[in-house]
Amino acid sequence: MKSKKLVAKDLILIGALTALMFVIYMIISIGMSFAGPITNVFYPPVVSIANGIIMMLLLAKVPKFGVLSIAGSIQGIISFLIGAFWTVGTGLIVGAILADILIIGFKEISTKKMIIAYTVFSGIFTFGAISPMKIFRDAYMEKTLSSGLSQEYVNGLMKMTEWPMLTVIIFCGFVGGFVGSLIGLKLLRKHFVKAGLVEER
Repeated sequence: MKSKKLVAKDLILIGALTALMFVIYMIISIGMSFAGPITNVFYPPVVSIANGIIMMLLLAKVPKFGVLSIAGSIQGIISFLIGAFWTVGTGLIVGAILADILIIGFKEISTKKMIIAYTVFSGIFTFGAISPMKIFRDAYMEKTLSSGLSQEYVNGLMKMTEWPMLTVIIFCGFVGGFVGSLIGLKLLRKHFVKAGLVEER
């Protein structure tokens, strides 16, 4: 299928579903942070599974280049605005744009490309969300403490993101994206058939 330019109704749908994805992101991240530092560090993979369904629906409805870039960039910008650590928004934006350009591409789009692109996007998002706890430890600790979390809680985050656990968490981010896209594809098969991305059997 040849890629076409985005039109107004496409942008409206992208905006609506991206808003839904960000709401899901906030609910899961806040809920898992309240549960403790152990669950907190695994929120990106869980978010990726849940939002994989929404992203597959969006890509089925608007199977065009640029959709992932816009959706990821909007979420990244909102992350900056709400005061998340700067690497979270950067991971969302960079991950979305790289996956869109390098995997989905400008010409043909397929469910295989969608799955791979979302998997890569989710992995980069997880890296951006979690790696600062190790790479920018002092700055992250200062920001987290200033948000009202206890020293004990922050110490728990630091402990959970030591090597090799950090590698495990980031790997889970890729897995979460892959699983989420597969679930989305299965649940939304009719939309993909209608879009001409898969054949009815």
